[in-house]
Amino acid sequence: MRYIPFDLLAEIPGREEKFWALICSDDQFYRLTRAYNTISESLYRVEGRGEDDFVFEHKDLRKERLWLKDEIFYRLRH
Repeated sequence: MRYIPFDLLAEIPGREEKFWALICSDDQFYRLTRAYNTISESLYRVEGRGEDDFVFEHKDLRKERLWLKDEIFYRLRH
């Protein structure tokens, strides 16, 4: 299965202003979103090669990306 990158903003309709406000004012939030994007790009590149040697790496990266996404969404709700 090939990974298709998606935009975090597409998943948070109605919270775009808060997203950008946090990006500009909260260094930790900014780092979370950068890490999320970096992992997503890495997964896209690795999975695009179709190599099965990275199955465990994929699993760990996906778990980390999910944790980051949960943390980002938590901060957007509060």
